[in-house]
Amino acid sequence: EKFPAERKPRYVPPLEDFDKVLARAEGQDRVMLLACLHLAARRGELFWLIWQDVDFINSQVCLSTRKTRNGSVKRVWLPMSTELRKELLWWWENRPYKKAKHVFVHTHESHSPTHRPGEPFVDRKRFMGSLCKRAGVEPFGFHAIRHLSASYLYRIGKPVSLIQKILRHEAPSTTERYLKSLGFDTEELKGAIEEFSRKEPAEVIPLKEKNPRSSCSEGSKDIQRGYPVRVTKTQT
Repeated sequence: EKFPAERKPRYVPPLEDFDKVLARAEGQDRVMLLACLHLAARRGELFWLIWQDVDFINSQVCLSTRKTRNGSVKRVWLPMSTELRKELLWWWENRPYKKAKHVFVHTHESHSPTHRPGEPFVDRKRFMGSLCKRAGVEPFGFHAIRHLSASYLYRIGKPVSLIQKILRHEAPSTTERYLKSLGFDTEELKGAIEEFSRKEPAEVIPLKEKNPRSSCSEGSKDIQRGYPVRVTKTQT
């Protein structure tokens, strides 16, 4: 009888490897990689992104995805980081095709039938592989950068509910399955975090004012300001 093989966790590149790849990228390629990481964006969401959905005034971006149950387009506004806003603004000012409505477009001539200058990308099969090779890191693609965004947020302690919103999942259970596929045991980590709730509260030692009419001592002034006061016990 054959037992089902255990699924290996999806590959998540180290942040250092992403930085090495980013250092090799130039122009709109660099902006695209940053957008992928900072927005946890899918490849298609980047290819479909139009300038009308980039709000520099309110520092937000609207991503459109067709990954919904009924096949309709779902649009979600996400905040832009300071770094991403700076890079997108640079690309807006320096883009070679001013009339192009899409943010990321073909920028040079090519023999590929799907490569038309000024037109949005349909696919970039060799793009990530080439960058990874030049950077000397294990190959990874656009979706692995999305994995990196999710795993980084989880490692620094962001709740699943927040990661769900950033990943634009319909349900929190989808996000939990997603994190488990990256090698995280969400239930185990939740149990470890709950241990903080089981700790006994620290003893609070009230301070008595010796003379209510006298001026405040330094310690009581601190209490009025809301500052903590260190209490030391006299040695016996």
